[in-house]
Amino acid sequence: MKIKDQRLFTYPVLANGRDDYKTCKFFAKATPHTTADAAGNLVFDVDLSTDCAEINRLIINGDAEYLFHVECPTTIYRKIFTNAVGKFSCKIPLSLVKDTLYLVAFIVLRRDVKNFFCADWNDDFDGLKFDLQRGSILAYKNFETLTLVEDPNLFKNVGSIFSIYRKLADDVPFEINLTTQKIKIGLNAKDYDLYRRYYANPTLQPILNAMIILPALVSIFAELKQDAQEHESDAWFSALKAVYGRQKLDFNKLLAEEDSLTLAQEVMGLPITGALQNIAQIVDTEDS
Repeated sequence: MKIKDQRLFTYPVLANGRDDYKTCKFFAKATPHTTADAAGNLVFDVDLSTDCAEINRLIINGDAEYLFHVECPTTIYRKIFTNAVGKFSCKIPLSLVKDTLYLVAFIVLRRDVKNFFCADWNDDFDGLKFDLQRGSILAYKNFETLTLVEDPNLFKNVGSIFSIYRKLADDVPFEINLTTQKIKIGLNAKDYDLYRRYYANPTLQPILNAMIILPALVSIFAELKQDAQEHESDAWFSALKAVYGRQKLDFNKLLAEEDSLTLAQEVMGLPITGALQNIAQIVDTEDS
């Protein structure tokens, strides 16, 4: 389940992709633990809040509540978690889900409300009040789709915590964006089209990783050396830490002691060596 930002509502709704509110925000994070708990559950730490005074008043009065919706399109598993407090944890049995999860956070009405009004609404709603029914959506946030694997570790490898996307602007060929779920790498249109053409080729994958993933990791490790605490709740940070944990290594200690280039090469399994070996394989094949 995903809420399209183009979806039409008959009343103002608070969301990042909409302009119904002038300045108010709906803040939402859902951080999965990178390993299952003892009972085989995937655990999410959910943190939801809003700075909209009128919506907060509804929550305090019990007229509205926070809602976290989880859906697995492969197994048709659906689960809704509701809470009057924005910070809570929820558990999903891994035996009931597979491949991917769709995650959406909401603020919804628990009972009918008459004459709802907010001073922060867009001028198009100036002077209007709305009678809203129980279950009406007041705010929502679509999270990135979460990819699952059979192993209790949620991420297959370091590469799986990255997402390559096509940049809208061609001002610079390469950029890095850190989200709560994945490390996003933006390529300009020409480079992205070339990447999409060759990324599925197993012979070229090590070469592309050395060209794109390695420099991104070097930059990220350099940032983590300055302030790792800022990203400790992010899923990609937990996944990186888990890679070292499986090797019985202390990630925080290595982060303090080793340089960024060494860390990036270690966590990727010496990608330059792999890339050069594959280049040699390609050239030797062409010459034979």
